[in-house]
Amino acid sequence: MTDAGQRRPDRPSIVLTRMDRQKLLRLLQDLPTTSVDTDCLLREEIDRADMISDTAAWCSAVRLGCEVTFVELGTPHLCRGRLVLPDETRTAHCISVLSPIGTALIGLGPGQSIHWTERGRERSLAVLEVRAS
Repeated sequence: MTDAGQRRPDRPSIVLTRMDRQKLLRLLQDLPTTSVDTDCLLREEIDRADMISDTAAWCSAVRLGCEVTFVELGTPHLCRGRLVLPDETRTAHCISVLSPIGTALIGLGPGQSIHWTERGRERSLAVLEVRAS
């Protein structure tokens, strides 16, 4: 994931279920035009993802509705949350898929990390665990 218009060949491979892909594409269709950066980043992730079965093991990759434990590299803190659509962020520990971290997490598996630039700042995270919620 990089700032809009900048592609990086070193991004990790990611996977999406067909159901999540459909939900994310529908979400992008409904976004206001003011969300261009988010739209572009999430669309890039959707476009580069390999498809897996909707019945694939929940622990194999971060998908909508799953619980994920990750570390933002460069910080000593473990983070935990549930990846959700923006209208489902009403409870604590929910991470919107439209947030920079949510977009970075989608499709990653345990042990994978991703690096991106957000508003000129380098960021990276590594997924430690994925569980069904």
